[in-house]
Amino acid sequence: MVGQTTSITRDLIASRQGVCVTITKQHVSGVILPLVTPFSDGKVDEKSLTQLVARYRATGITGVVLAGTTGESPVLSGSEVQLVVEHVAGELDGALPVYLGVSGNDTRSVAADIASYDKLSVDGYLVAAPYYNRPSQAGLSAHFDAVARQTDRAVIVYNIPYRTGVNLENSTLLALAERHSNVVGVKDSSGDIKQSMELIREGSERLAVMTGEDHLFFACVALGGAGGILASAHVLPERFVKVYRDLADGRREDALSAWNQLSPWIPLLFNEPNPVPLKAWLAEQGIISSAECRLPLAPATPGLLAAVRERLPRDPAH
Repeated sequence: MVGQTTSITRDLIASRQGVCVTITKQHVSGVILPLVTPFSDGKVDEKSLTQLVARYRATGITGVVLAGTTGESPVLSGSEVQLVVEHVAGELDGALPVYLGVSGNDTRSVAADIASYDKLSVDGYLVAAPYYNRPSQAGLSAHFDAVARQTDRAVIVYNIPYRTGVNLENSTLLALAERHSNVVGVKDSSGDIKQSMELIREGSERLAVMTGEDHLFFACVALGGAGGILASAHVLPERFVKVYRDLADGRREDALSAWNQLSPWIPLLFNEPNPVPLKAWLAEQGIISSAECRLPLAPATPGLLAAVRERLPRDPAH
């Protein structure tokens, strides 16, 4: 069925620390939501996590990413990551795949993190390219080799040069996917439309190309990409799913009409650092109890709050 994540290989059963988990290599497509991490008085807000899952689980999205950039991963402790995963996975109870964001610029540490997270109830990982130390293509290749060898679960590579300082070239990425069957997708935030188009054209048979640039979602899917990992899909997720399904089913005019209603307000969600505007909207709608972010992210400015109230649509479920 269009828009659903389906198994393409046999299940692998593993017992870790007395817990039996099913590890499934997945075909990645559709709209995946990188979930915010709600805070209240400095702590992870489990009640709001429950409300987030209740809001999004039946919207047609095809998975969630926890502890990604939108989930404020740099300010989460290891114990908080585990709490978020266990809480969300428990609430979903297998209804959607759960991917865990993992990043770092020390290959040994990232590989060790992946190995330790394999005891959690996650279906796979969204792994960002190393940041700051700007490795060569050979270094990037070796980094992801080390990561992919640590798990049998799905690995989605995250290429976002404007945050990491280094671009993962298409040839490097596709060679990586050829070597590791569990490297199943890429969150493409290269910022280079030519590179993205070439990746879809040359690599989409082997690799799910998911845009991470929300404003390029329509273009990505229309050109043959697999979908998007989209922070903005917190707002009217059913409409984003409709765009994807209409395009997948050949209803381009319907998809374009829906997209033209969504796309004008997407930039507002990135006028201040993500997820500050998004949390402001979620709190306004009552989906989370507080817009609280952790430093160094500052609270939303009065101007942004006014724009959010004026320009962003109300959530139909609240």
